[in-house]
Amino acid sequence: MLHESTENNAIIHTSWERSKTFGVDPDKINNELLTEGELRDRTNQFHDFFRTSTKILDRLYSQLKRTSFMILISDVDGYIIRSWGDFPFIEKAKKVWLDVGANWHERIKGTNAIGTALVEKKPVSVIGKQHYCRENHFLTCYASPLYSPKGELLGVLDISGDARNHQVHTLGMVIAAAQACQAHLLLESTQQELTFALQETETVFKGINQPLISVDESGIITRINQAAANLLEQPLERCIGQPLDRWFKESEEILSTCGPALKKITLKPNLKGKKRTWVAQTIQDKRRKKFRVVISTERSRDPFKPKKAENTDQLVYDCPKVKQVLEIVSAVAKTEASILIQGETGSGKEGIARRIHQESGREGPLITVNCAAIPEQLIESELFGYEQGAFTGARKDGQIGKFEAAHGGTLFLDEIGELPLSSQAVLLRVLEEKVVTRIGSLESKPVDVRIVAATNRPLAQEVQKKRFRADLYYRLCEFEISLPPLRERSDLLTLVDFFLKQVAQEIGINQFTLDHLAKDKIQLYHWPGNIRELRQVLRQAAYKTYFVHRSTVISAEELIFPQDRSTNLLLQSKEEEAVKQAIQSAKGNLSKAARMLGISRTTLYKKIAQYPQVKEVLEKIKNM
Repeated sequence: MLHESTENNAIIHTSWERSKTFGVDPDKINNELLTEGELRDRTNQFHDFFRTSTKILDRLYSQLKRTSFMILISDVDGYIIRSWGDFPFIEKAKKVWLDVGANWHERIKGTNAIGTALVEKKPVSVIGKQHYCRENHFLTCYASPLYSPKGELLGVLDISGDARNHQVHTLGMVIAAAQACQAHLLLESTQQELTFALQETETVFKGINQPLISVDESGIITRINQAAANLLEQPLERCIGQPLDRWFKESEEILSTCGPALKKITLKPNLKGKKRTWVAQTIQDKRRKKFRVVISTERSRDPFKPKKAENTDQLVYDCPKVKQVLEIVSAVAKTEASILIQGETGSGKEGIARRIHQESGREGPLITVNCAAIPEQLIESELFGYEQGAFTGARKDGQIGKFEAAHGGTLFLDEIGELPLSSQAVLLRVLEEKVVTRIGSLESKPVDVRIVAATNRPLAQEVQKKRFRADLYYRLCEFEISLPPLRERSDLLTLVDFFLKQVAQEIGINQFTLDHLAKDKIQLYHWPGNIRELRQVLRQAAYKTYFVHRSTVISAEELIFPQDRSTNLLLQSKEEEAVKQAIQSAKGNLSKAARMLGISRTTLYKKIAQYPQVKEVLEKIKNM
């Protein structure tokens, strides 16, 4: 055996004795392997761990890339559920089943870093001939246990490699990485508990005079106020820590996470008391896995009426470019200058117009006119109004125009670039003279109107092409504001959170979240429809996720981009063919195929699951 620390040697010695007791044959191992379904179930149990620790493990792997070492994660039973490694070492490792799905507990493999670390619950290194089984003597392995925030053993982080490349410092690197992973997991758990506490407290304070009971996911009462304890006919301190079903037969219905977050339930305590209607409000974490329930007696006000959704045009900006625009808006809003807002369709021009009006100090209303939506023959009557009998089909009592309606306020001329040339001349005259004359009338009326116009067309170029009057352009563009398109903004995910909160409020649940692939898909898309398209895509995905899949975690598959449907199909077709060819060229060696494609092996697995034909090709190669 190679020389190591006295403590490590003592651990190895004890492990060898255990291996003999387990009846492990050092010359013939009976490997224990997981089925695909079992592996998926065990991997899912590590969802939170991988979500919080992926960056740490990726950094660790970057230090070992292209070396004869690999990284492995095992669960508490010794099954390897994830690995990172490069050719050619991983091919050699696979020959001894040092791979995903294999069990490396001591009772199967004898003394080895993963199995021994699990039993001893200590970091350990096992080098060369220290391995109990002879086929593993070519390995050098370093492992450290992984613990949950509650101190429970989760599994093991392991680095394994060629025994000829043994380095004493590697064990320290594994220990440091394991501690970093645990710290991130603990931070996530602490934040989650803080969220629970804050939301519970908020709910409790809203109903401070009501009987209130807070229950955890196991149905155990964690908090209760005196009013509720009186109804349960027990001292308050004797209620805490007790199961809810001690008093309520319907506790299973209360603890169910199916249906809305707020539920009306008629409960009859197992006492003499009469039936009364209670309100059960579920408070869940981001993944809808852990939750609390706050139960209170029904109030006179209906708590089930959904909150009114926030104004969808409310400005939510956390991008330096847009913040600069808002600073300019605040400066020019108080002037009388006509403002032209330039920006792509759906980029938020109407929201900026509303901000200008709000900060202008003008007491009149904001009136919006969509110049592209009005037939050419009706534009003048819409803008200036008409008298009774002015033309066939006119109202008997006439109609006030938009200019008069906006008197004392702001007139927002949206899509001004669509205004016909014939109407542009009339509009220019009104802007210059500040008076309007209704169609069919000889009387002119003065109007005090601030003009804000918007367009997705480059009006300066339209002027050069004689499609827009130069004099009107200069009159409208006393000050110009340019809005950046969504693809150039840095606050995309902030907007995503805002719109998802709106949909959650409408449905009556706590929140929607995106999985990491959905976030990637959103950030890679070019958003030709800008904010309007983003809102529509998220709303559609959220409704489908909740009402079809009964979930609040939106996946990439639910995000449908109308502008890119045909393009996506073409790209998917090309990608599927590329993955298929790579696997065929690599003769089923997935690590080699992943390198050929320039992607990780984990990403390749996802592509195989995504494309049935690729999976069929891989199965054929395996069966050859």
